[in-house]
Amino acid sequence: MVRKPSSPRRAVSLGVLVTMLVGGGCRSAETASPSTAAPHDAEPTTASADPEPGAAPVAAVDAEAADASAEEERGTEAAPSAAPPPLPPPHHKKIDERCGRDPGFGASLKAFRLPALDGRTIGNRSYRGRVLLVNFWGTWCKPCLEELPEFDRLYRRYRQHGLTLIAIATDTEPDLVREFVASRKLGAKVLVNGEDYALQYNQTKFPFTFVVDPSGTIVGSYSGFREECMGKLEADVRAQLERRNQGQ
Repeated sequence: MVRKPSSPRRAVSLGVLVTMLVGGGCRSAETASPSTAAPHDAEPTTASADPEPGAAPVAAVDAEAADASAEEERGTEAAPSAAPPPLPPPHHKKIDERCGRDPGFGASLKAFRLPALDGRTIGNRSYRGRVLLVNFWGTWCKPCLEELPEFDRLYRRYRQHGLTLIAIATDTEPDLVREFVASRKLGAKVLVNGEDYALQYNQTKFPFTFVVDPSGTIVGSYSGFREECMGKLEADVRAQLERRNQGQ
């Protein structure tokens, strides 16, 4: 079972949390070393790099985040009435077919209602009809802090085509989450206090991520942060966006 501290801020300040890399993921464990718990040790130097071709600029995404979030939360039961623009070329060229079939694959996304950073409560039904990239993470998990900005790049690339990135943090206190989100100008819908919800999936390491089709079925499941699986994850997202936008 995955264990996280009940108070992330206290755990970070006292150094009682260390993230141990296990196949690209992390587990929580107690330690006497305070340096391993600092959440900013894992901040990648490339997280604020220039956006890829076809993606909205970071500044534009940041300025439009509120409008984009409101639009996505309205959802739609059917394919969009107006034809969306063609998908941009994939960013990741190499696809490893061994990826994406971790625990949870083929199941339905479990219902949730969790607090967002703006104080509202958000549920999965708010995003009916969209393709979801659901990422479970925490500020205590170094691989999580490397992976989430990568997912945000994909989100910026495909948001206008029907993709929503939901980043569910296990942190119970929002301050560290808010600080990280602001420092990276993330456009994802970020929810907090998601530990109990994450544990429903019986995952043994973080981060873990689901690609969810518009009907709520998990069509891609990824445990841990493995760069070699990013191509397959993007391919899963693209396949679902094409099906959605073709009305299938």
